[in-house]
Amino acid sequence: MNIPPMLMRLKIINSEHHINLWLPLFLVWIVLLVIAIALSPIICILVLILWPLGWGETLLLAGPAVYRLICSARELSIDIRQPGEIVQIYFK
Repeated sequence: MNIPPMLMRLKIINSEHHINLWLPLFLVWIVLLVIAIALSPIICILVLILWPLGWGETLLLAGPAVYRLICSARELSIDIRQPGEIVQIYFK
């Protein structure tokens, strides 16, 4: 089973600062889950209204597609290096 990233590491190094942050993304996922549950009745009504127009199926499948996109960000590493400055973002 694929799960979304739980931590994000942000590392910024330049001549003035050395920042190394570990941000807990699992707290964000809990808030987004509550919002998704609260909005699910509205989405169900919109799916029923838009189904004859052909947009209902697209709206219905948008949630799982966004979830797969977020899960694929796991182990994503972004590394930007310039003279005198390094920025690293890593999802774990």
